[in-house]
Amino acid sequence: MSSSYLDVFIGLSYTFLAVSLLCSATREAIASLFQTRAKVLLDGVLTLLHEPAGKSRLRGILPSLQRLLRLDGGFRLDKLDAQSLAAEVMRHPLISGMAQRGRMPSYIPSAIFARAFVSTLTTRYGKGQTAAMLLNKVGNEGLTRTLLAIMGEGPDDVAALENAVRIWYDTVMERISGWYKRRSQFVLFLVGLFYAAVMNIDALQLSTRLWNDAELRDGTVAKAQLVHAAGLPASTASADGAATALAQTKAAKAQAQELQKLPIGWPSARFDGVVGVWPFIAALVFALIGWTATAFAASLGSPFWFDGVGWLLALRGTGAKPPAETTAAPTVTISLPTLRK
Repeated sequence: MSSSYLDVFIGLSYTFLAVSLLCSATREAIASLFQTRAKVLLDGVLTLLHEPAGKSRLRGILPSLQRLLRLDGGFRLDKLDAQSLAAEVMRHPLISGMAQRGRMPSYIPSAIFARAFVSTLTTRYGKGQTAAMLLNKVGNEGLTRTLLAIMGEGPDDVAALENAVRIWYDTVMERISGWYKRRSQFVLFLVGLFYAAVMNIDALQLSTRLWNDAELRDGTVAKAQLVHAAGLPASTASADGAATALAQTKAAKAQAQELQKLPIGWPSARFDGVVGVWPFIAALVFALIGWTATAFAASLGSPFWFDGVGWLLALRGTGAKPPAETTAAPTVTISLPTLRK
């Protein structure tokens, strides 16, 4: 493959890597500000305990603002039914003690949740009862049938119930995690589309400029080599596993500054010399295609493009070279005929 083609691909991949890093930092800042992970976890608990009707009561602009301002009531547990098992479990000291005031934990170990669940039942209905008796008193047929099915024909005590809750919790949270990843990818696309339009990161126009400008192409490849050698920046996370908004905002600002060094931004050469409505619409359509391509690339995530840059650099022959093998040369002994008799 021609080196020029590879250099264009490397330049585009490097640009997409920078955009995806910026979008990821922005998404993490938003998620931390609005406690999105904790909200998704609470939705998962409602699903786990067969209380789906409570999800609609936790949505709205007001609770989002309350979570943003770290005010009590941001998760609106008081809006659930008076006998809501989910609200009581989430208020348990084992769980509420994992987060600061006005917040909820974004991650709960299955063992902690199961212990809080069993403790809530024994506190509400009394100790010394079998698991079936406790579950029947909850009055939630779906939850009772699910946990009893997991317990099977084994022991009918609280220890078996706690183990069943752990299994069910891990199963539901695995499904919730998959849903959250798909949602995060869609958010990355929207954030990428926003940055692509605001900063005019047009993938089509950028590829044309890289192809026509050898100096720009070489400079972008050199930057890609430096970035790949340095490695991906580590994600800044707080003690509870959620990225802090301040750190992610700083990371987003740093990535935006790096992007400004690339051949992007306004005014756009695509609209130079455009006269008339239809030529302007045609130029705008091509710009939208370029912005959408950039947004889609950003939604693939920075690890994808980091690996892509490394693969292209290795294919070009400028990547990290493997250490040379130092194999000792075989020793050959040559016997000469003696002159002595």
